[in-house]
Amino acid sequence: MLSLRLKSRRAARAGVSLAELLVVLVILGLVGSVIMRVVLRQQRFYASAAELTSTRADLRDLATALPSDLRAISSVGGDIYAMSDSSIDFRLTTGISTVCQIGAGYVIVPPASLTSRSGVTSWTAAPVSGDSVLIYDEGATTAISDDAWRAYKITAAPVAASCPTTTLFTSTSAEAAAGVKLTLSAALPAGSPQGSAMVFFRHAHYGLFVTASGRTMLGYYDCPGGTCGSATPMGGPFLPYAATGSGVQFIYYDSTGAVTATKTNVARIDVAVRGQTAAPVALAGGERSYVRDSLNFTVSLRNRR
Repeated sequence: MLSLRLKSRRAARAGVSLAELLVVLVILGLVGSVIMRVVLRQQRFYASAAELTSTRADLRDLATALPSDLRAISSVGGDIYAMSDSSIDFRLTTGISTVCQIGAGYVIVPPASLTSRSGVTSWTAAPVSGDSVLIYDEGATTAISDDAWRAYKITAAPVAASCPTTTLFTSTSAEAAAGVKLTLSAALPAGSPQGSAMVFFRHAHYGLFVTASGRTMLGYYDCPGGTCGSATPMGGPFLPYAATGSGVQFIYYDSTGAVTATKTNVARIDVAVRGQTAAPVALAGGERSYVRDSLNFTVSLRNRR
């Protein structure tokens, strides 16, 4: 009988009291709250770090894209159409080639793809009707004083035409048949023989613009066939336009290092890019705020005075 009573008391003591259960639940709640707080803090940190990385990546992307386009500008050749502290309109090189055959008001150029991989014809954007081309004219004499680049407009859609293997620009019948005929606005002079260099170009534009959501972006558009498209954001958001401290600022200098407003005197272009995060960030757990960053770079033009 005594043994049964002892077993009964031990069985009663094996349970958990309500007070003990409440203590456990409170402890688990505190631990869960601490874990949740750490997780949320980490999420905010990584979101803020990603926002900063994105802003700095936009600045670096512009520092890569803009120089490649602006460096090819020939200011003395009239490549700058318009310029201001927040935009520039210029002649964008879209391809190169050489004259394979000459006809009455047209030329034929080698195809862009050759087994020799010589790269005689290379286009970042294939020419269309309305685009322009510069063709080198060696002039009537062997002196360089009468040499010049002549500008022509392409007046019809390019079509396939023969660039014979006898010209040595092509090596197979398939390559010869893949030549491209370009109808021009005027006939070539006698000083532009077979083998003359060609440069294709079109109007292009970089400039600040404000999106429908109110963000200030750097936009780009070109004008294939003379018809300009809508601005495509190249990066941003940047700081709004201002006389000083603008989101993207162009400063033009001549060969002496003086600021110039004369398009044909531009020897270099300094670009200042100032961006800010698209949303407030807080890396150190403090108050959330917009973070700004900036980048400056210089572009020396190809042909300059």
